[in-house]
Formats: sequence, C-alpha cells, structure tokens
Amino acid sequence: MDEASWEGCPYYAGDKCPHSSIVDRTYLIPHLLSSTEVEEVKTICAKCGLYLSEKRKYFRLKKAFEVVVTIGSGEDKFKGRITNVSGVGALVTFNDWPDVVVDQKVVMEIYSRRKDSRELDQAVIKVTGEIKRIDAEDRQAAVMFLEAVQPEVLLAL
Repeated sequence: MDEASWEGCPYYAGDKCPHSSIVDRTYLIPHLLSSTEVEEVKTICAKCGLYLSEKRKYFRLKKAFEVVVTIGSGEDKFKGRITNVSGVGALVTFNDWPDVVVDQKVVMEIYSRRKDSRELDQAVIKVTGEIKRIDAEDRQAAVMFLEAVQPEVLLAL
C-alpha cells in the first residue's frame, strides 16, 4: 500500500481511522489479498474525508480565536470568532452580520490568551485581508490574508 495513503494520516496514526481494520490488513498482509482488493483499500483511504481534511496545501489550525474585524476607514468594527485559520486565511463567524462584499479589504485583530501565560494580557495578531466568500445565513466570511502568517505564530497563540 502506498505510504501516502495512510502514513501521513493523523487519524490512522492515532487509532481514530474509521477504516483502520481494512487498512491494517492491507498494510500487514498485502500478499494474501488480490491486487483489486488492495486498490480498493487505497481508493477508500485516499478518499476518506478525515484524510482529505488534513491534505490541504497550507497548515490549518482548527482552534477558535476571538477576532475584531475592521471594515473601511476603521469606524466599523465587528466582533466574531475564527472557526479555523491557516497561514493564508481564516473563516470568521460574526456576532452581528456586517454589510460586506466580496473582495472588500478588512483588518483583523486575532486575540488569544496564551495557555502557559500567567499574565492577563492577550496575544494579538493584526492581519490585513480580503473577503473572498460570504455566507450571510450562517454569518460567516472567508478572509484571505494579503500577507502570509507563519504557522509558528498561530501555534504560539
């Protein structure tokens, strides 16, 4: 079995894979299976939603952060929560829906209290971005950062 199909999968490595029994069998004793069965398992593993969610081009952190989004000249500020964030963008869920449009520039202040910090101050990252997708029903907007944020900075929050 190709290493790429299972080796990089954090769910398989952490015993959370929904297909672990067939993957184990195929990996451990492929010589006892037909080539068709091996190919079927490769296809299942490659198409698995859990694996595909981690197969993105950019590092993605699925941790909620408080955020303040400034729209326009700085007078319109909206609070919300980041559902997930990567080095190139974030999915923001707003508390109150702002009147925004696609390709509109925004400034985001991402807040998080460090877990190992005893201070009351929060860590803040200020990022400029553009709104690329809007879902008014769920009060969400996908924001692409104009400058990439290093994964180490996100992990430090």
